[in-house]
Amino acid sequence: MDAFSLMQDLVPESFVSMRVRFRILQMIANHQPIGRRSLAKELEMTERTLRTETDLLKDQKLIDIQSKGMVLTDVGAELLTQLSAQANCLITMSYLERQLASKLGVSFCRIVEKTTGDGYQELLNQSIGDAVQAILEQILPLGDSILAVTGGTTMASLASRFTKELSKHRSLTFVPARGGVGGSTIIQASSVSEMMASRTGGKHYSLYIPEHVSKETYLPLMQEPTISKAINLMKHANCLLYSVGDAKIMGERRGLKSEDLELIHEKKAIGEAFGCFFTASGEVVYKLPRVGLHLSDLTSIPFSVAIVTGIEKVEALKAYAKLAPRLKTWFVVDQGVANLVLSEATR
Repeated sequence: MDAFSLMQDLVPESFVSMRVRFRILQMIANHQPIGRRSLAKELEMTERTLRTETDLLKDQKLIDIQSKGMVLTDVGAELLTQLSAQANCLITMSYLERQLASKLGVSFCRIVEKTTGDGYQELLNQSIGDAVQAILEQILPLGDSILAVTGGTTMASLASRFTKELSKHRSLTFVPARGGVGGSTIIQASSVSEMMASRTGGKHYSLYIPEHVSKETYLPLMQEPTISKAINLMKHANCLLYSVGDAKIMGERRGLKSEDLELIHEKKAIGEAFGCFFTASGEVVYKLPRVGLHLSDLTSIPFSVAIVTGIEKVEALKAYAKLAPRLKTWFVVDQGVANLVLSEATR
């Protein structure tokens, strides 16, 4: 267990104070110089409470209070940079979530509680959407942010749950993380990212080209201004939203030739992400040339949030966890998935 987890258990109130002061530093950085009254309004805090917090920050030499308003000091700006890079430490996890994160070897896991009865799937989808938006509200910086988004039914469902609250104090740009694949146009990455932009009041860049193209076609396409712009945006994203798929289903959806599907089967691939088909041990056995982000790009993106629901994806999730960048990957799963992963050892 790391130091932050120990602090969470021993002095949970320290995490509340830390998150409040982190938010104050973020807001000052985004609006400096800013007066106390304006800052209190932006943060929806009383001026009295804010005065107590800002006086502490001033005593710690993290902010400077000038006639024009409050500004960050160099020390405060450096601290904010370091905290922003480790935003997962500022979000509390339950005991089971920490156990799951430890077993999967990633920074953060959020388990969405299981519901039963009529409208079960609708309630689960809403809970997943609420959980992901809450995470994004914590990890995305104030001001400008770029979110790269893949397609699929899971992501399309997520998109419909986002709200404009995510754009509060932020200018969001959504961009597809890949070209189009087979299936309904509604679940294509461009459609999903456009819906997220619409729901949050953000901007959107399209990438209406096939994900899988020949090498001869790929090079000229990259010279097209609209395509090169979208590619550049996705590679500079602050956060990536995606899911992990079943190898057989994704192979068929991508329209692979029968011999390629047979190869994937013979190699015992069980999961797919970013055009890579991988085995239970995390070995990539087949890779598609694609227009969009590649698995190797995840190391340069500050945060990536993978939403995995449905017990049929458990094996794919455990295998993918062996490939994912450990310090930058966050998983959001339903309780059924979590229970199955926790019932046996992973890496």
